[in-house]
Amino acid sequence: MSDNQEDLNLYLLNELMQILTKSLEPFGFEMAPFLVGWYHSVVGQRLHLDKAIAPHDDCVAICLISRAAMFEKSFIPLLKSWFEPENVHSLTEALTPLRSLVHRGRYLPGINDPLDWSVLLRLQSALDTAVRELEPKLSPEQAEAIAFSHFIPDYAMRPVTRMPMIHVQAAGHFSGLTYMHMPSESDLEEETAKKFVGCCLHPKFGGWFGFRGVYVFPNLRCPHLPRRKPQSSIHPGVPPFPKETISNLLTEYNVHWNEGKWRDFGLTDRMDVERYSPAATIYFNTTPKDRPKLLEQWLKEGLPTTVCNNY
Repeated sequence: MSDNQEDLNLYLLNELMQILTKSLEPFGFEMAPFLVGWYHSVVGQRLHLDKAIAPHDDCVAICLISRAAMFEKSFIPLLKSWFEPENVHSLTEALTPLRSLVHRGRYLPGINDPLDWSVLLRLQSALDTAVRELEPKLSPEQAEAIAFSHFIPDYAMRPVTRMPMIHVQAAGHFSGLTYMHMPSESDLEEETAKKFVGCCLHPKFGGWFGFRGVYVFPNLRCPHLPRRKPQSSIHPGVPPFPKETISNLLTEYNVHWNEGKWRDFGLTDRMDVERYSPAATIYFNTTPKDRPKLLEQWLKEGLPTTVCNNY
């Protein structure tokens, strides 16, 4: 690749990121680019992206996360819009037509996963907007570089091994969006450390976010993409971290994850942190099979403003 072509690709990526951020940030999303090769250099071979999706190590990918505010700013408004037709009376009736609206996804959510559907459609709309705004300024080759992409959601699984299509935590770390704390940073006993998985924290939101997936652009190559250093909410933000703190974090995340205390590590003195609302807390603590009934009830009665003891 010539220097001139790479400069053009970096310019294109910068323009793309600006439009996507403008479209998605108000709805509670955040994103950052990384190279597929950065990701492949750390994850095992079984987690490498297929060559059909990412044919080169210098292909650009974009990791996407949602802040706590996404629940009220994006999900709930879309949910309400799905119930506007007079013939829609249940969540199943609301979600069934959505499949026909998808033209950028090969990994579709289940018929009872309304939040995943809302994320997929919101991201698809944002990328459509970016392509539409940039296309008149681009050559046919440049337009194809952003128009042709693969979205791999966090829930996508490989058909035989049932391993994830992409390790979103690793993608978050190498994009610089989040910092992935590993047992090697702790003073946990060796046998315990072997059983524990890493935990990602955002420098501003701690654990109050969710990974949503990765966009891969097989025709957009930027071998010298500037690398963003990942930072954690735990002081001092970059290594080395206090080993005892990391041990406590990983214990909370691996053993007591449902209590949610791990989300607040490094945020004790922060008053401006976005945390899940009562409605979001109840929703995420409800088993998936019971969520449709819960949402249908809220649409009739309104969102809850407090969390009862049952949750």
